[in-house]
Amino acid sequence: MSSKTNGASNGVQRVSTGITGLDTVLQGGFLPSRTYLVTGDAGTGKTTACMQFLMAGLLANEKSVYVTVDERPTEILQSASSLEWDLQSHVQDKNLVILDASPYFSGRGVTSEKGIDVTKFVTDLAGYASKLGAVRLAIDPVTPLILSADSASRVHENARTLIHLLQTNLTTTNLLTSHLPDRVDHTPTQGIEEFLAAGVLVLRVNQGGDKPPRTLSVKKMRGTAVEPGEYAFSIAKGKGIVLGQQPMTSAATAPAAEGKKAIVVEDVSFQGLEFFELPKD
Repeated sequence: MSSKTNGASNGVQRVSTGITGLDTVLQGGFLPSRTYLVTGDAGTGKTTACMQFLMAGLLANEKSVYVTVDERPTEILQSASSLEWDLQSHVQDKNLVILDASPYFSGRGVTSEKGIDVTKFVTDLAGYASKLGAVRLAIDPVTPLILSADSASRVHENARTLIHLLQTNLTTTNLLTSHLPDRVDHTPTQGIEEFLAAGVLVLRVNQGGDKPPRTLSVKKMRGTAVEPGEYAFSIAKGKGIVLGQQPMTSAATAPAAEGKKAIVVEDVSFQGLEFFELPKD
């Protein structure tokens, strides 16, 4: 079984998002070996989107890496279980690696006066992904890594460095999440990670009014002609995010083709990221 689909653009093989209805909108899914961003306020479904993306790969026998920044790995497993997804069995089978990034905030040789050492973070991560043979990667959320810097210029540098290194040091298809407060168009990083990512999905929870309770919009998707607008969605057990079939509104988009070749880094250290293992009986 494969999670790859043939896209409508020049027959390019694409990577399924795992989100019901979204692959159709994106002409088959994500382009492989690119970095994508899901942004939204707390509770909009960003973590669900990450788990759904990884589950699509795991069910197709694609190994995956989940980097959790704010939550403990056990909490990720509990969240998945509440949606009737069994991530735990994939951890046991060593097809899924959950990495705890909290050591990067504990001053154990991986931080500096300038904030998180993003280069070391990605180097360690590339080592894990390469060792596992991972096809998919999720970082949830990426915002603390970027905002750890002590100035606006450093924040921009962190964002650029992070996404550039993900593209050049890993061959995985990557899904990142970032926090976007309600009714705000840009994150505190002034949208720099959105500018560099190959695509951006915006999730919103609407309080009252004429709009559905939850909506998804494709803010940007390089190399893909996307019909603009907001799509209503729901979150269901066993399915996760389920997208409506038609957009509700229209907005201008300008997708542009881009291609980069990724390479795998070798001879890396594994001292920064905390490897999560299930407790032994």
